[in-house]
Amino acid sequence: MKKWTTILISGVAGIILTGCTESKKATAVSDPVDPDVIAYPLDTCIVADKKLGSMGKPYVFVHEKRQIKFCCIGCDDEFNSNTEKYIKKFDLAVEKNKAASSKINTPTK
Repeated sequence: MKKWTTILISGVAGIILTGCTESKKATAVSDPVDPDVIAYPLDTCIVADKKLGSMGKPYVFVHEKRQIKFCCIGCDDEFNSNTEKYIKKFDLAVEKNKAASSKINTPTK
């Protein structure tokens, strides 16, 4: 009886561990699926300014053709009550990134 229990436990453990080794192709979260959506320009939460991923998987959604990311779903209420403030913050970050990108891509004499 003890032998069968050991075999059964070993088999179940093997199945569980095999499932853990499956890999899935990761897709970049910063790249929106819709080409008309502006990608999120920050690596921090737009509301709490916390590093994205520091509180688990970021909450991501699209608002007015802008990809928005929160550190957690709890930031949703604050965003909804001050949407204009956070959209302005988003747009400023996009412009800042464009300016920095154009400086990098500008040839020097």
